[in-house]
Amino acid sequence: MPSTAVLSTIDIAIWFSEKARQEDDYLQPQKLQRLLYLAQGTFAGLNFGRKLMPAIFIVDETGPIEPNIYRLFENGPPKIKPHKIPPEIENFLYGIWRRYGHHPTEYINQQIQHHNIYINAIKKGINEEIYFKDIVSFFTGQDKAAKNKKMMIKTKDGRNLARWIPTAQATAKPSNNG
Repeated sequence: MPSTAVLSTIDIAIWFSEKARQEDDYLQPQKLQRLLYLAQGTFAGLNFGRKLMPAIFIVDETGPIEPNIYRLFENGPPKIKPHKIPPEIENFLYGIWRRYGHHPTEYINQQIQHHNIYINAIKKGINEEIYFKDIVSFFTGQDKAAKNKKMMIKTKDGRNLARWIPTAQATAKPSNNG
């Protein structure tokens, strides 16, 4: 498995918290959790399954959470000096912030609650892990491709029908001249 792009999930969480503070915004704990999840998934989707950070996500009633960050940040950002984030990762995080940072937490929750991976995990129960391989599959679109492959039309007798794709070449008709 490829290495993570940053050493600690704490550094990413502090980055989002600082970004909100710089914009005179309060970053709700739930919103921080969703931003971490979206950042992990989007990064994996853009980077061939590579992890942005060493994080696991579990399902909660409202969306995915990273339980260690949840506990660490439950009383506000910790007084920890973060490690420097590489410029390319910081640019990536700016993109996540620009895309989702202005949305209310409830909106982001509703969007994520419609993700197939969240739906499948919550069916198993609260605190069920959302496996990274499933996150990669969802954010790369591989889950849709697999689903489409499984959606075969069957005849009454159970045979699979294949899609007919006409060829570009015309075939010659037999002549009636005998």
